[in-house]
Amino acid sequence: MFEKELERARKSLLKELATTNPYVPLQTVVSNGGIHPSFRTFFGAEVAWWVHEERAIRTSNPRFDTADARLRELFAKLDEEYVRAARFDHEELTSIVDSAVKTRLNFLVRPRTTLKWFVFRGEPTKPMHEILLRLQFLSDHQYLTDGIRTWAQQRGATGAPSLEILSIIEFERIVEKIDNDAILDLSQDQFVRLLDPMFEFFAEYGSDFPPESLPTEAVIIFMDDKGAIPISQTLERMLYNEDLKIITRSKFLDVIDHVIDEIESGAIPGPGGVAETTEVELPPVDEPQAFGVEASTRKPPTDPIGESAYERRYARFEEEVDASMKAKMLTKLFDGETAKLEALLGDVLGCQTWKIAAATLDRWYLNNSIDSSKQIAMELAHALNRSFR
Repeated sequence: MFEKELERARKSLLKELATTNPYVPLQTVVSNGGIHPSFRTFFGAEVAWWVHEERAIRTSNPRFDTADARLRELFAKLDEEYVRAARFDHEELTSIVDSAVKTRLNFLVRPRTTLKWFVFRGEPTKPMHEILLRLQFLSDHQYLTDGIRTWAQQRGATGAPSLEILSIIEFERIVEKIDNDAILDLSQDQFVRLLDPMFEFFAEYGSDFPPESLPTEAVIIFMDDKGAIPISQTLERMLYNEDLKIITRSKFLDVIDHVIDEIESGAIPGPGGVAETTEVELPPVDEPQAFGVEASTRKPPTDPIGESAYERRYARFEEEVDASMKAKMLTKLFDGETAKLEALLGDVLGCQTWKIAAATLDRWYLNNSIDSSKQIAMELAHALNRSFR
């Protein structure tokens, strides 16, 4: 999904960084005003992560007392010089550009989910100081990242290496609370302005869309991620019944007004406001996965739906994924075993809503140590998401 926009962003960024020199210094990247600040931030954070890794190697060497005050002072100066002298060869540059572009768009469209996966990278727990380091890569939706930093500071976390560990489940709850608390204070106009960074991205790289508009699918995913299911479902109906493929700010405001009126009148069930969500209880991290069961005999474990609805979703999935893509998914995600794919489809497509299905898919990625930000994993997630529409 949005492959054209991603490719335009990649080409634009690589054009800004084009050189015949074998290396591109970090200082050249961060001083280039033609590069969007979010991408410059991403490159700077990548180097900060390199320094973190070098520091870990140094301090783990038992032959030296690396806690010595004079050594620590020298190490701090060395770290500064590492940053000053950091550079990227062309292969690494291309890889970081690809990661920066995909991460930014994912964060714009699915902020909560992207935060969870980008920070934890498929691991069940993470040291607090590494969580804060990973946040440095993300500069959009600052109210979310700043909220996490504030929460960490209140616990005494400064970003310095420590033994404090946070689980991905707890992190998810923290992000949800920060997001909900922030949104509850917003007017409807202010809530719509949360989409401003997304408008900016598609204005620059989405030449297929009219000015000041977004693809409706992007807004649906955003609202699903926020847990605003009545709004996302209303947009889905408008997408498929009225062919509303693009949406403007004013139209989105009209949709919000309509949904609130419908909820207040009791015409549709749902949360009492834009920001309120339904909490989804996730299974333990170490819950075993039941593979090898044919989809036709498998009972979806979470909020089962009618067989006809499941079959419709399964048929849509088959339409979305051609033979070539399915073969790649089987090879890269399921060890070439069709039974594993069918078992996952039974779990995900059998969920009552996409929000529950997305949590189920995320849990499967986590249990199988799969990075959800990889292209093939994103393709599977997008195909499953479209199967619910």
